[in-house]
Amino acid sequence: MGVDLSKQVVLRWDSAANCAPLVGSGSIDAVWLQAPDETIAAACRSAGARVLPANAIRLSPLAEAGSVGPGETVAIKAGVWPGAQAGARGGGAFVAGATSRAWVDANGYLIAYLRALYPQQAPVLGYLPDRDSGIAEGKVINYDSLELALVEAWSAGGNYVLAPDKAYREALVAGNEAALTAWKRLGRTAAWLKEHPYLFNGPNDGAITVLVEPGDATAEIANLMYRHSASPDLVSAARPPAPDPARRPILVAAGIHSVSAGLSKILLAHAHAGVTVVTDTCDERAWWRVSGIKLLRQFEDREFYSLGSGRVLAYKEPVADPGEFAQDVLDLAAGHRAVRLWEMSAAIATVSRPNARSATLRLVNYGSPARSEVMVHVRGSFSSATAMRPESEPLPLRTYRRGGETEVMLPALTRLAVVEFK
Repeated sequence: MGVDLSKQVVLRWDSAANCAPLVGSGSIDAVWLQAPDETIAAACRSAGARVLPANAIRLSPLAEAGSVGPGETVAIKAGVWPGAQAGARGGGAFVAGATSRAWVDANGYLIAYLRALYPQQAPVLGYLPDRDSGIAEGKVINYDSLELALVEAWSAGGNYVLAPDKAYREALVAGNEAALTAWKRLGRTAAWLKEHPYLFNGPNDGAITVLVEPGDATAEIANLMYRHSASPDLVSAARPPAPDPARRPILVAAGIHSVSAGLSKILLAHAHAGVTVVTDTCDERAWWRVSGIKLLRQFEDREFYSLGSGRVLAYKEPVADPGEFAQDVLDLAAGHRAVRLWEMSAAIATVSRPNARSATLRLVNYGSPARSEVMVHVRGSFSSATAMRPESEPLPLRTYRRGGETEVMLPALTRLAVVEFK
């Protein structure tokens, strides 16, 4: 029988040292032992954790994400070790440069990407602190980054199998104060996440809908859309949504390897219905070159066409810089943008809408804690907002109407904040 990894906090343990003392303080539900040891297993069970043998979970590469056998439990070994520019362990911090946007490594988009392509399986990441995730041998990893890995996965509606690096494991077993403090913070956050699963349900705001398929092209477009807080709703290109200009005014169909006749028909239907469809399919036989299409404007790298009640934005070359492309789409979205975030270049924001009268904002900070208020605008008019964070009680926020948006000021942003708007 497979193991349900969807809402359990699982610790991978690659050491002969006893990890049982970490179970309670880390809010660990299951310990995945990489080497059989009945003494450690018995101690972990006594501490309240389930013990999983090494063969209980299979780590799968992203390219094989959809290949899950009957009763098999799979975690995807894909992703980068999360964080912003890293300083030294201990007193070091993740910070942005004085004049530039912080460089952020993040994986939340992978959870949404997996959920879009493989809805039949729980989106769980299992990357390790190794070269594949960007950790060179001997590189110092900040203790707090393990908590960040869990936070970003849960905030996107998935999970991450905790994999502390060797130095962190040894420091924990040795009773290092800084390591234990970080571990207890992780445990507090893990307990809070499990108490509030409803905050992370549902797809992102669909104002910017991005079609994805297996392969690097659409995955990287999704990555940079997330990175720029576009809060995209990722949908499989094999199961495109029906036209809905009110909810999905912008549909991105860039990076698609080959647009089938069926998909082209649906994309054209979106445009006719009033949607702006963005594509980088650019040859003379492109799907959008149909009768009735009219050139509106052209730039060096793209052209705008009218079609039916909507538009087609066609790039003249395949997307080469997904970051610039994401910025272009955000500019195109204008008043449809789900969220705007100021002075927090190392944070990623997403918004979901449980119903027509509410919105849930999720902020994940990959950098140093904010020392001042953080200003956020969410699309829609709301009269109340409540901030929820693992480290504090719920906090009512004052709301300000800013045109078609609602502004709030968060007093601080440590690692994770969720704001419920009503």
